[in-house]
Amino acid sequence: MANITIVGGGTAGWMTAAYLSKKTTWKITVIQSEDIPPIGVGESTLPSVYDFITEIGLTEQDLFDHCDAVRKYTICHRDWHNKQWWHHFCFDESEHKEQIEWMRNYAKPNKKWRHAYHIDANKFGIMLRDKVALPNGVELINKTLTSIDDIEADLIINCAGFSNLFPAKTMVKTNLKNNCAIVAPSYDKMLKYYTETTALSNGWMWNIYLQNRIGNGYVFSKEHQSIESAKAEFIEKCPHQLELAQLRVIEWESQYCENPYEGNILNIGLSAGFIEPLEAQAIWLIQYQIEMLVKLLGKSKVYNKQWLNVVKHIEEFLDLHYTATSKDTSYWKNQVKEVVIKKKPFTIFDQYSYRCLASGYALPCTVQH
Repeated sequence: MANITIVGGGTAGWMTAAYLSKKTTWKITVIQSEDIPPIGVGESTLPSVYDFITEIGLTEQDLFDHCDAVRKYTICHRDWHNKQWWHHFCFDESEHKEQIEWMRNYAKPNKKWRHAYHIDANKFGIMLRDKVALPNGVELINKTLTSIDDIEADLIINCAGFSNLFPAKTMVKTNLKNNCAIVAPSYDKMLKYYTETTALSNGWMWNIYLQNRIGNGYVFSKEHQSIESAKAEFIEKCPHQLELAQLRVIEWESQYCENPYEGNILNIGLSAGFIEPLEAQAIWLIQYQIEMLVKLLGKSKVYNKQWLNVVKHIEEFLDLHYTATSKDTSYWKNQVKEVVIKKKPFTIFDQYSYRCLASGYALPCTVQH
């Protein structure tokens, strides 16, 4: 039986602990610091999150009751080019009408991977802790670590986010420019069952609708816009009344760990890198890493190869969004890229996703033979 210690009790930490406690016989310990609040990003999810919760014994109703969740059917992209476009959760354009009808009626689709959720990420972690991990024997230690040298475990999983607690990792910078987000909730009485993104002068804004609030944020490049200028634009352009007392600034480098699994240390979540929030892939990446671990414990070379394939694919797809725009700021490239659709199925964004993006941005599109 493997002895696993997870450092960090945010979304990544409790997703890992909950899944491992249900799917393995490993001894799981979580060490979390009450002095370090979770970042709480990742409110918009992808359809595979439904697989995750059902595999650990939870239901959609649990998300509704404990995470202020609502169903999510699609993503609406506005002003990135010269028209609005939708990235639906389906696999072919012929399914658009069906997907829209489910959304209009707020119906649970009877087909796989056709809906996801908006969730309160902090409450999601708490639910996983209280309803799955702890009842299944996970040991919780509330402690602020200054070193990991005293941890005795077969595997130490770093879910401590951007913490410098762990040894330096080999990080690879992406081609994406965004490295900062300004976030603030609003409490307008409004529900939409899709994620909204809107291109602004030096980045893009999100609006995510939950039962109790709306999550809003502006993702931008500090090299092209100051934080104060971005705050002003965010406040002006956000369609909802922001709670400015709760406004936060989150900074990162758009990068990923080349080898997240080395020796007896595995980095999961933000500690493995962060590209940016676009297309709601953050929680999916955590889920993917956890599921890989169950299959590949002790096989770090295979694990790292799989990870690189996926993260490079995500970077490629997100990078295509920042092209062919009519905006005139220096941030936007104003150059046309070709969208190449590979015949081999993709791990997360499939051929349909690439066709939607090409159509939405009027990009040339070819199929790779």
